[in-house]
Amino acid sequence: MRRARTLLRQAAVSLGMGVLTLAPSARGELPEHYTLQLQARTNMLGNASGAYNLKPGNLLAGSLQVPVVSDGRVAFRLSITPEGPNAIWWGSDAAGHHRYLLPDLGEDARASDPGFNSAGLVAFAVTGASAVTSNGIYLLRTEAPNDVRIIREPLGASDWSSLALNDSGQLGFRANFNFVGRGYVVLTPQGAGWTTTYLAKEKTLDDTSPYEFLYSPAFNDLGQMAGVGDVAPGGSEYYQELRVFSADGTSRLIAQSRGRDAGSPIYRFASVQPAFDNLGRVAFIATARVGAGPNLTTVFLWDGAELRVVAQNGQGGIKEVEFFPPDMNDEGLIVFRAIDSNSRRAVWVSDGRTLKRVVSEHDIVDSDQGPARVDQETPNNPVFAGSVSISPRGDVSVVAGLAPPENDQEEWGTAIFVAQAYFAPPADGGVDAGPGEEPDAGCDGGECPGEGDSGTPSCDGGECPGEGDSGTPSCDGGECPGEGDSGTPRCDGGECPGEGDGGTPRCDGGECPGEGDSGTPSCDGGECPGAEDSGTPSCDGGECPSEGDSGTPSCDGGECPGQEDSGTPSCDGGECPGEGDSGTPSCDGGECPGQEDSGTPRCDGGRCPSGPDGGAVDAGGAGPRPDSGGCGCQSTPSSALLPWMFLGLAWFGARRRRGPRGH
Repeated sequence: MRRARTLLRQAAVSLGMGVLTLAPSARGELPEHYTLQLQARTNMLGNASGAYNLKPGNLLAGSLQVPVVSDGRVAFRLSITPEGPNAIWWGSDAAGHHRYLLPDLGEDARASDPGFNSAGLVAFAVTGASAVTSNGIYLLRTEAPNDVRIIREPLGASDWSSLALNDSGQLGFRANFNFVGRGYVVLTPQGAGWTTTYLAKEKTLDDTSPYEFLYSPAFNDLGQMAGVGDVAPGGSEYYQELRVFSADGTSRLIAQSRGRDAGSPIYRFASVQPAFDNLGRVAFIATARVGAGPNLTTVFLWDGAELRVVAQNGQGGIKEVEFFPPDMNDEGLIVFRAIDSNSRRAVWVSDGRTLKRVVSEHDIVDSDQGPARVDQETPNNPVFAGSVSISPRGDVSVVAGLAPPENDQEEWGTAIFVAQAYFAPPADGGVDAGPGEEPDAGCDGGECPGEGDSGTPSCDGGECPGEGDSGTPSCDGGECPGEGDSGTPRCDGGECPGEGDGGTPRCDGGECPGEGDSGTPSCDGGECPGAEDSGTPSCDGGECPSEGDSGTPSCDGGECPGQEDSGTPSCDGGECPGEGDSGTPSCDGGECPGQEDSGTPRCDGGRCPSGPDGGAVDAGGAGPRPDSGGCGCQSTPSSALLPWMFLGLAWFGARRRRGPRGH
């Protein structure tokens, strides 16, 4: 649902005028909390604690960016490896390894931070190679890392900094032309080549340009860039402006320094790239100054209507904003680094109004070594490294030093985490079983059900179902369903439903419901439900469900299901299903299905699907990970149980609507 809202807003913006106006209310809620999942840990040779998902002796760069995409995968560079050359690592769900090691291009050859997109493409720039022809943008697909394409566009470029790869497959960067000048460049795939578009240039490259210097830009999925430029040399005042540049040659002014506009609160823009989303919002770091007062480092947000302060030195528990690039997603969540009023470094998230910590110095977190403390052996050493990134879903990549909880003088190296965002469930718990038919488990090729009202708001243009009472409080003005007893305790003043049996164990003193068959095996002494056909073969003595077509070939006499497209490649002559989205990544070029819940945890950032198939997980090609409780996800026990509780309630509600099978 969150993804559907984002796509609808993005479509409306891209169809509109300047891609920059939006209602300030178009923003997401803050996560309730974050759970840090360790992806990798680097360490020096000889340290007893070793490393995780890497060999000891692989080390990170001093300052780096770790992009995180919608399914929770991350990518980062290793500036030192046991083999010698730089390397690129990618993975997800606590599994992975560095997949690409630069060939021997000379001792000065180095890779940039990677760009990474949801299709599994990785791009990074190589400079300093002994042979000039080996410099350029290296582009590869994670499924075939040895098939590398070297791109040397635009002609004459010697460096490609701030390189980003968007979900449209475009490359955006600041090109340097042998130290003569710089320009913002977008490369768009076209056939076997690329179309090169300049969005802005410095005066030394184009004497009609107003820019003396262009700083690092940000790049979005619409092929636009947001960046700061000096329009005159600085002195006691700075003459800078922040603009959004589009491929058609137009640009829009977002903010400028007070040297350009005396009424501006901005004294000087920080020399780090801004954050830029697909709705035209821009978050950036600058120093604010009133008159001759002190410089106050500030995180600003242009929300499409006004310029607002997100965080500032000395306000809201912030002692000092650190000069690292912020990041932002289409839900309007902004992440950045700052030191708190107790002098502890922390990673923060904001919706533009409220601040929340993601993780702080001295926090105790889970690691491969057991509980660990986010710490450094020297107090004045920064415990976090590089900038932070946020995914479309709200997960945040964090790089931090680790130590044993009781001894900060013992180094456990540097950890790369994905802080997984947990959002509160919908007001009614999301247990409306729909119109009484069998749940649609993604068997429509990524399309919505053909009924007039799908029962899924994202299938109705983002609107709520047309029933008088949708069963979803957000579709009823934020109120609980209008039935006398909602079936959800929070809709009944925090009390359990008024029926004799709550249908929810916590409403029965922690015991299982009192009905003969609870619908939950654990409430029947570990046995399967007592219904005639449980819908689960293992609950029917190993037999298949009694429906005419089970959807499982082995349940139909070894034959394939009778549907036109079985949804199982082996039932279609070994070919992939003919639907637009097969639901099987291998049938979609190795990409994850386009539905909100793919049915495969690795396509959902390592989380458990909301549908009935937990799937097996192959995290980044490193083989299946250990079973962590039946659903293939590594999370706290409470969060791991939530999807199954919701699914069970939905199943129970559907049975109540349909009545006994066969009637």
